[in-house]
Amino acid sequence: MDKSPLECYFDNFIANDSVMTEKEEVKEELGDKPFLSILPEELLTPYKPSQDDTDKRTSLDYSSQNSTAAAELPGGSSVPELGASPVCPVTPVTPVTPMMPVTQEPETIPQIQNILSTVTLGCCLDLDFIASKAWNVEYKPKTHKALTMRIRKPRTTAIIYETGNIVCTGAKSEEQSWLAARKFARIVQKLGFPVGFFNFKIHNVVVTWKTFPISLERLAHYQPCSYEPELFPGLYLYVVPGMTAIVFPSGKIILSGAKNNAEVYKAFETLQPILSSFRRFRRQR
Repeated sequence: MDKSPLECYFDNFIANDSVMTEKEEVKEELGDKPFLSILPEELLTPYKPSQDDTDKRTSLDYSSQNSTAAAELPGGSSVPELGASPVCPVTPVTPVTPMMPVTQEPETIPQIQNILSTVTLGCCLDLDFIASKAWNVEYKPKTHKALTMRIRKPRTTAIIYETGNIVCTGAKSEEQSWLAARKFARIVQKLGFPVGFFNFKIHNVVVTWKTFPISLERLAHYQPCSYEPELFPGLYLYVVPGMTAIVFPSGKIILSGAKNNAEVYKAFETLQPILSSFRRFRRQR
């Protein structure tokens, strides 16, 4: 039997009322957090570690312990292995300053600064012709009657006169002075002059060396010397016959008048004990 429209209305009303009652009961259970109802059920369940996660964590702890133990052993490496904890304790290292060896002051050795020598070519020379044909020459007859010529190897300078005499300066050894004089004579010979090589002789050897500070005031009272500090800061010392030593307060010495290396070292051995007795020491504060 068909239902009347009024019966259908009441049936639908009763059904909707039961649905609303169920929704109200769910709201009462959730309380003030109704948004959790829209999340999936997997996210609402509390997390429980599985057996695989426990095994992984145990392996990480074991590897970190192994790396620490390896670092404690002699010869072990402190670098963590793969899979170990990336955080490693850092021990501050104090920088060690290397100890420099104590070196003594080098012994002062005389060094030749200049040698003056002379040689005779045995013929007269035309200096005007040499000045017009040769290289690296300087000739001013109005101021100086000699011609100046220079070479590079060895670096020396020659003063050439019309009489055929040559004065060679600038060499650092006796061999260099002799070689330079030969080269100057050869240059003049190539210009057409009948040149010879006679009477080569070394006249002066200039030597310098450095020692300790010296008290020139006390030295001037006990040794034959010439000391005028108002005119020149150095002291002229005449201890070795034929040679003069210029002594400065700083300890620098210039020796001139020697004829060869043997005389230079003889003068050095004579002056060094004398100067050591007049050494100036620094005052302690």
